[in-house]
Amino acid sequence: MLARIIGPSTQSYEKWCKRNSEHPIIETIGSEAEQARLLWIGSKHPKRVILYLHGGGFWLPMADYSVKFWRYIRDALLHQKGIDASIAILDYTLIPEAEFPTPLKQTVAAIHHLLSNGVLAGNIQIAGDSAGANLVLQLILHMLHPLEDVPSVPAETKFCGAYLMSPWLYLRVRKGVKSYSENEKWDVIAPTSKFTEFGDRVLAGLSDDAILPYIDAASAPPGWYSNAESIVDRVLITGGGKECIRDDIVEFGEAFCKEHSGAQLVIDEYGVHDDPFYDFLVGEKKLSELTPKILQWLAEGFKLSDD
Repeated sequence: MLARIIGPSTQSYEKWCKRNSEHPIIETIGSEAEQARLLWIGSKHPKRVILYLHGGGFWLPMADYSVKFWRYIRDALLHQKGIDASIAILDYTLIPEAEFPTPLKQTVAAIHHLLSNGVLAGNIQIAGDSAGANLVLQLILHMLHPLEDVPSVPAETKFCGAYLMSPWLYLRVRKGVKSYSENEKWDVIAPTSKFTEFGDRVLAGLSDDAILPYIDAASAPPGWYSNAESIVDRVLITGGGKECIRDDIVEFGEAFCKEHSGAQLVIDEYGVHDDPFYDFLVGEKKLSELTPKILQWLAEGFKLSDD
């Protein structure tokens, strides 16, 4: 019901374009049965791309303020860092219209589309918040441990960066995690049972427990993320100190950083879930602590790819 009230991601994007006197650039990608759309901020024929996978528990569309955030990042990369990069937003199919692995298939289709249009993998950074960050990890894991029913990514594809904002990693609330109760009075997603509610929506559509490790970190076997460095050069994981899922993010991030020498975990002491976005919801002039760090990290990734 809420998704219908908000409207689809493409509608949010078109409204944003109209308010900002921008011409909407929308491309349809993927097979006829599993079509998705790329919504562009900047040229659709770029040298450098940030592919953004939005959050929302896989059943809510993209929020308007996330478009504002990524427009800011694109403009700041250009005017502050001298880097011309476009943002490609993937409008993937949501629950209940589609279940896993449809969003993953559509993400792979987006990668194929970018590569076939001349963008080098080394000039692609993939970013996602919350469930979108989960989807980024699904892509990495599919490239490490291919799923039979999902098209493959071309061999030797290696991205220059992956950014996970407030990644939603565990589909159900776990016992003994202190931040769940500590931060319920602070976080924007509360009570913590909301995360289990979202997770139940995802799990209800799964027919095979063998795919759980791709979407739920609680089911991942030891060494599941080993060799992630062969897929992506650098990984940034950020979270908020006042998030209910803070401890989930820290536990996963610390373990991932041991597997990937180019990975970095940053926690904003007073941040909530998806904190950098909210400056662009209320029009705050002073940006969150994380936003300049995210900008710098993305800029460094593109500069390294140019060397």
